[in-house]
Amino acid sequence: PHLLKTPYNIKILKKDKHLRQPLRNLKFKLSPKILNKGYKYYSQFTNSIQIKNPLINVPNINETIFDERIINIAKYFLKSNPVIGYVAVGCQFKNKLVENDLNLFHIDDALTVTPKKSRLLKLLIPFHLKNKEKIEYRHLNMKKSKINSADFKKLQYSNESEIPKKFKKFIVKPKVLSRDMFLVDPDNFFHRVDKPRKLRIMLYLVLVKKENYMLFKTRKIKIKKIFFENLSTSQKSFGRYLNLV
Repeated sequence: PHLLKTPYNIKILKKDKHLRQPLRNLKFKLSPKILNKGYKYYSQFTNSIQIKNPLINVPNINETIFDERIINIAKYFLKSNPVIGYVAVGCQFKNKLVENDLNLFHIDDALTVTPKKSRLLKLLIPFHLKNKEKIEYRHLNMKKSKINSADFKKLQYSNESEIPKKFKKFIVKPKVLSRDMFLVDPDNFFHRVDKPRKLRIMLYLVLVKKENYMLFKTRKIKIKKIFFENLSTSQKSFGRYLNLV
C-alpha cells in the first residue's frame, strides 16, 4: 500500500448514477486501514489506483518509454522534438460501483481549443490482455473544434446511450490486442473506456512539446539518475524535465 497514490472513495456516491466530473474533485480518499487489506478488498471502494513513482517502482517500463521508435512517432505527430509530460501505471477494478469520468465520454482539456504549441499525444499500453482479447476503449472520431457548444455540453461526461444520434456513427473502437500499444489525442477528441470485466492494468505515457502546460507535473516524476545517465542524447532530451534522484 505504501507504493500507491491514495485513491478516491467511490463507494460513498450511492445516490449518483455516474460521476460526471473529474475524479480529483472528490473530497474523500480511502483510509490506510482499507488499503492495508489488499486490492481484493479495497477494489470494492474505488474504481482505480495508480502506483507512485512508476519509473522507479516499475522499472521494467523504462525500456519501453525511452524506445527511440516512440520518440520518433511523437516527433512526427507533434512536429517538434517531444518530451515526456506524464507517466502513470494504473489498475482499474471490476466492481459494482458507479461509473466515474474515465468511463464516460470526455475530453481531458475541455475548457479550451488546444493551441498547437500545447498539443499532446497519449500513448497507452494494456498489460492485462491475453490471446485475442481487445481493449475496451472507445473514441468519437470528430475533433472538438467541429462540435458546437450545445452539443459539447451534451457529450462531456455522457454515457454511450446518451450520445446524440447524429454522433453515434463517429464512435470507433480500435482493434488493440495483447502486446499492442495505441496513441490518442485526448485534448481534442472525446473518448471513454468501459468498466473492466477483469483487473485492468495500463501504462500511460503523455508526450508533449517543451512549452506544454503539463510540465509542472513532469518535474515531480522521479527517475534513477544512474539509469538516466546511460541514455542516448535523444533519450535524455526526451526525459529532460524528469526529476533525477
